[in-house]
Amino acid sequence: MKKIIILALALFLGLPAFAEQIGTVDYMKILDNYSKAKTAKSQIEDRGLELQRFILDKEKEYKKIESPIQKKSYQETIAKEFAKKEQAYLNFRLQKEESIHKDIENTIKQVAIDNKLDSVVDKEVMYFGGVDITDKVIKKLNLK
Repeated sequence: MKKIIILALALFLGLPAFAEQIGTVDYMKILDNYSKAKTAKSQIEDRGLELQRFILDKEKEYKKIESPIQKKSYQETIAKEFAKKEQAYLNFRLQKEESIHKDIENTIKQVAIDNKLDSVVDKEVMYFGGVDITDKVIKKLNLK
């Protein structure tokens, strides 16, 4: 009975032995400083620019067509081609973003375990307290 009372008091008073260790990360800082994320961002932007160039080139060709029937046919053909290119771009972007997020998430978990943290939250969610592990996560990510 005595042990139960002591345990209850310890939990109630929040003794450090029972305190949960919480880590924080600045996700945006991680993204900005993770070399793989920078490369992926650049690749995504390049693909986006390719789409824009495609549209501009096709607009120039469209303006050269004189027949309304040919213009309509050209529009339909280009719309289908653009839809395929746009879907490929969106798939590429999604794959890159998911890969980066998974890398970051797994590294946060590793750093949390290494630092004996019970939970990790984004610093935007926590007003005060917690152990900031952002720099450790960035360092570990860039070592891979």
